Amino acid sequence: MRPTFIGRSTALPAVFTVACVALACASKGSDGSGGAGAAAGTGGTGGGNSGGSAGMAPASGGSSGAATGHGGSGGSGASGGASGSGASGGASGSGASAGGPVAGGSAGAEAGRGGVSGAPSAGTGAGGDAGMSQGGSAGMATGGSAGSGMAGGGGLEDPKPSKGCSATPVAAPMSGMASFDVGGMSRDYIIRIPEGYDGTSPMRIIFAFHGGSGSAVQVDNGDPPNTGLAATGPYYGIKEHADAHTIFVAGQAKGTWNDGDIDYVKALVAKLEDELCLDESRILATGFSMGGIMTLRVACNMYDVFRAVAPMSCSLSASNCPAGGEHIAYWSSHGEQDTTINISNGEAARDEFAKRNGCSMTTMPVGSDGCVAYQGCDEGYPVNFCPFMGIHEPPPFSGPEIWAFLSQF
Repeated sequence: MRPTFIGRSTALPAVFTVACVALACASKGSDGSGGAGAAAGTGGTGGGNSGGSAGMAPASGGSSGAATGHGGSGGSGASGGASGSGASGGASGSGASAGGPVAGGSAGAEAGRGGVSGAPSAGTGAGGDAGMSQGGSAGMATGGSAGSGMAGGGGLEDPKPSKGCSATPVAAPMSGMASFDVGGMSRDYIIRIPEGYDGTSPMRIIFAFHGGSGSAVQVDNGDPPNTGLAATGPYYGIKEHADAHTIFVAGQAKGTWNDGDIDYVKALVAKLEDELCLDESRILATGFSMGGIMTLRVACNMYDVFRAVAPMSCSLSASNCPAGGEHIAYWSSHGEQDTTINISNGEAARDEFAKRNGCSMTTMPVGSDGCVAYQGCDEGYPVNFCPFMGIHEPPPFSGPEIWAFLSQF
């Protein structure tokens, strides 16, 4: 079973809501360190969010004390796993405050951090509390242990390298437009490879789907998804918040997205897994309007491949989402004044995934943009919903909120 984390609420629908017809769908913790001693084994970089167990090679006590291991710098958004597991403290040093630049003692090194990602919600979600309150007693006068730390909500899966990973560094492939064959038909997509890619470290990948009259170019450029709307920024604003361990792909429909495009997505995922060093446990998707509906198709038909999805302004139908599907981490947004796809459609889709994920219909606010998180969901499969004052458009907070949600996996 995969990891764990933990909207406006309505009753679960008996049947799926029919998708919008003739869419004018717009493309529109810190452990205290003691004295001047050396750092006790680093806890693992956390690579793709997995945050290693810190301090696995503890430095012994002595009068100089020891800084505890980092909780995993996890440049990918989740906080580091278990924080410092056992540097024995010295006589000097008096427990550092969480995240403080210096710990007690005469020369104490920087205290270990519970997870750094550059995202506003770094250290939240899975593993969010790891190494925060625990481990504060490192370097106490009693020479106490550097805190065992908690994995925080069950921790994160270890990266699952794809076939394209190499044991030695390789040249980064080119970013830009590309084509490939799917069932005898040429299909396009745009890919963005981050700087520093060398083929040895598995990376998260986010697929983004355009609206009904949009294109992969529009998503890649961050152009307005519909006339009269503001530009979103590349990949619905997510790319500017992402870390250096994330690959982005903008899919291109043949006309508009339909049920047959699941074959396109399956073929594209398989191709990229063979060619690139991907983390197969962190394949993610987002999309707006008709692209949001395509994201739902992915969630319903490829839940064994995709870890989490974030559709915006979407609707669900029995044709694109067969009954009886498995759970998948789910975030969605919908404008309360949307007349193209009424918000009731987005609520019905949300309720379906809340049911699949075992959530109650009790919610709690999350973040500062009016989003709510459903409570009691199956471990590792949260459901967040973000209604907002707006029309048929991505929310103004799509970039930071979607990144905060997806990056916890």
